[in-house]
Amino acid sequence: MKNIFLILISVFFLSGCEENVISETNILLKNVNIVDVENGVLLPAKHVAIQGEKIVAIYEEKEIVPSNSALVIDGKGKYLIPGLWDMHTHFNWNFKFSSPMLVANGVTGVREMWGVMDRIKEVRKRVLVDDLIAPDIYSAGAIIDGDPPFWPNSSGVKDAEMAKDEVDQQVFEGVDFIKVYSLLTREAYIAIAERSKERNIPFAGHVPISISIWDAVAAGQQSIEHLDGILEGCSTNDKILSAPLKERFNIKWTNTLLDSFEPALLDSLANYLAKSETWLSPTLIVLRNTANLDDPDLIKDPRLAYIPEFIRERWNPVNDFRFKNNKTEYFEIGRKKFQLQLSFIKALEKAGVKMIVGTDYPNPYCFPGFSLHDEMQLMVKAGLTNAATLKCATYNPALFMGKEDEFGTVEVGKKASLILLDGNPLENITNTERISSVFLRGRYLDRNKLDELLEEAKINATKAKNPF
Repeated sequence: MKNIFLILISVFFLSGCEENVISETNILLKNVNIVDVENGVLLPAKHVAIQGEKIVAIYEEKEIVPSNSALVIDGKGKYLIPGLWDMHTHFNWNFKFSSPMLVANGVTGVREMWGVMDRIKEVRKRVLVDDLIAPDIYSAGAIIDGDPPFWPNSSGVKDAEMAKDEVDQQVFEGVDFIKVYSLLTREAYIAIAERSKERNIPFAGHVPISISIWDAVAAGQQSIEHLDGILEGCSTNDKILSAPLKERFNIKWTNTLLDSFEPALLDSLANYLAKSETWLSPTLIVLRNTANLDDPDLIKDPRLAYIPEFIRERWNPVNDFRFKNNKTEYFEIGRKKFQLQLSFIKALEKAGVKMIVGTDYPNPYCFPGFSLHDEMQLMVKAGLTNAATLKCATYNPALFMGKEDEFGTVEVGKKASLILLDGNPLENITNTERISSVFLRGRYLDRNKLDELLEEAKINATKAKNPF
């Protein structure tokens, strides 16, 4: 109930000085219903005053005369939530065409999972001088993987010393966290965990195939993506973790995982995760999409108009080295696996496991901005309440990054990155798509401007060149 208490204090404190507050306000949002995302309740009929990038006041209905220069917005019948965060993106190489889609969909922050820090710094500088409308960025540097790495241009490390040197180099470059990947040796992974702790920087990402999810949690991995390692960690087959890479990720391997899954082990793992500092970013949307790449209806999605041709071509499974040899049976077993993974979510949440919302765009049919709403709807389908899901996309990201004093709730003193909705998301999570306007660090973007951003995104998609 912390937010409610703070808002009441604000109401009391400001009751005698409203004229001063209004005279210093750029924007006054009147009679709006604030969604308290931390506690999952509605705070009706509030006035919200914004000055610069900050919320400077929240108070009750009174007779108010704003200054002539203030923009007054009628929020009656509308709902105000914090800006959304997509906590698993690949943004830095496509920010020119993805930024308009993100902002138009209320995504005011992204966690970049494979950053080039010079480019990230360039985007941040352009945002500061109003040269670019783009979300805030919390960024990793290059993926740290085994040698050779799974993806070209990753940082492949052979041993512990190389792993430690890479962490040191990335800290020097100014990353916000370290990204680990699937082919790291156990020795290199442990070295990254130890060096990250020494350098006081989080590490997050995949669970390498060389270790178990139990070991990753024990090592202090801050987040685990894609529900990595859960099936392996809940298997009764003691040979699962010792299987070499060439024997994994095929139909036989997946069937073994599914057949040996033990629900009692999931309960134990959920309790273990809940007591740890490790978060999960399930990215259900990318798991669902890759399991359904043989669905001919995917190419009928009207949102493809926002996606450059070179990406649309890559989304065709015959053009992706990961999927080009997959037959119908592979996708069928993938769908069976996804349904089991979907069933994990409620059990994990019930145990108290901490979760954040991410999409992994631009993987196949993961659309910047749009698919964050898809992801939230999948989380509700998996059993989370609307309130719990909304919290995973707003307050939890701030908590995860240790920035809950800066954003994540609609509260005095916090950044004015907000979304004004035409429907109550606590009643129906699809109402997050009913965006009336967006406030991006105090900048007001009405529905017309958001529609202009979407048109800009379409134009940018036609001009985008393949950077690879």
